[in-house]
Amino acid sequence: MIRLFASDLDGTLFNKYHKCDDKIENAIREIVKHDRFFTVATGRGINMVDLNGASSIAYYICLNGSVIVDPNRKLLHSEPIDKDILNEIIETFGTAHLEYVAWNKVYSMFDKNEILGYRRKVWKEIADDSWLDNFLNNITKNYEYSQSKENILKQDICKINYHFEDGESNAELDYFLKKYSNRLVNAPSGKGMYEITKYGVDKASGIQWLANYLRIPKDEIAVYGDGGNDITMLEMYEHSYAPSTACDMVKEKAQQVIGPYNEYSVIEHMLKTIKTSE
Repeated sequence: MIRLFASDLDGTLFNKYHKCDDKIENAIREIVKHDRFFTVATGRGINMVDLNGASSIAYYICLNGSVIVDPNRKLLHSEPIDKDILNEIIETFGTAHLEYVAWNKVYSMFDKNEILGYRRKVWKEIADDSWLDNFLNNITKNYEYSQSKENILKQDICKINYHFEDGESNAELDYFLKKYSNRLVNAPSGKGMYEITKYGVDKASGIQWLANYLRIPKDEIAVYGDGGNDITMLEMYEHSYAPSTACDMVKEKAQQVIGPYNEYSVIEHMLKTIKTSE
């Protein structure tokens, strides 16, 4: 019997507008009503996850497994990047638009206008203006702008994001990550970005920490994902599923491919799993 359902959000659980709607919310409620647990497993920060009325009954594995939060939005566990490595990253890449992400805030060395201008330039080919304006308005609510190196180093930074333009060379960052491959890992959800966490930290490790906390064995966990940062969890758990709209590499790692995400295939599969086990 599956007791813990863990799902990525964009391209997996959420609808085609990248949101939780009534159908998804009600299904999460149904899962919990049947004495199961539901957790998101996302690269997003906690303040970027909105499950509407189901927000207070779900667990949250955020920042690619480096942060785990309970239904009351209380921090349960985090895996911050080591301070010496963080210091070297800031020293080496201080002029790049890196985002230093703590469990509930994002720290940047740039001011708000610089951040918004840079994001619009980077994403101009992949997002329409109305969606992008709304998204940027939401994410920047949790930003701390114009931060000094010293203040960033005081924080427990669990993830570093870097969005870049198509065709941009990132040889220096790639070399840095290779140099510290035993201390850092990059698991981007898709093209055009880096998502850097402490080595050994990913969605799979986050799910396992939560499962141990809830005392749920490995064979009673089901995971769902569609992107590159979902591969480790799809490989680790025997009950692993990818929507048919996922990239080919991800579908190869999942134990089963289900329907497209924009037809609610993931949440319907969860409900079907509960029904067939009763």
